[in-house]
Amino acid sequence: MNNLIKTGLVVLIAGSSFQAIGQEKVIQLNNLPNTAQQFVKTYYGNESVSLVKSEKETFSPIEYKVVFADGTEIEFDKNGEWKEVDAKGKSVPQAIVPTSIKNYVNKSFPNNEIKQISKSSREIEVELTSGIDLKFNKKGEFIKIED
Repeated sequence: MNNLIKTGLVVLIAGSSFQAIGQEKVIQLNNLPNTAQQFVKTYYGNESVSLVKSEKETFSPIEYKVVFADGTEIEFDKNGEWKEVDAKGKSVPQAIVPTSIKNYVNKSFPNNEIKQISKSSREIEVELTSGIDLKFNKKGEFIKIED
């Protein structure tokens, strides 16, 4: 039993130190992938950039994050495609929201704007100015209201 506990502790310590190997580096805006640079220029060209960083976790591809002076944050994948835009209470650029999602929000939640949008390989989630979280499939079809 003692050996089992010792082995468990060694695995736990090794695992937690292994996770600490991830790296975060502050970088310049021009070190982002071209796609990300173009996104920032197109939708946030007049905003002041506070921080740009690359994040590399163990066994995960590199990701990028841009933070603006007004608090808006954008996360990009390794190719520079946006993964999440958090406008911190303001509305995200309407051009990045799929038309079907815009239409659903306008019809079902009038007087609300999308203040955060995130996408994964399977779904798109949005948060409205009222605090309601909505989930859609990749085609932009409504799935459910999140808790």
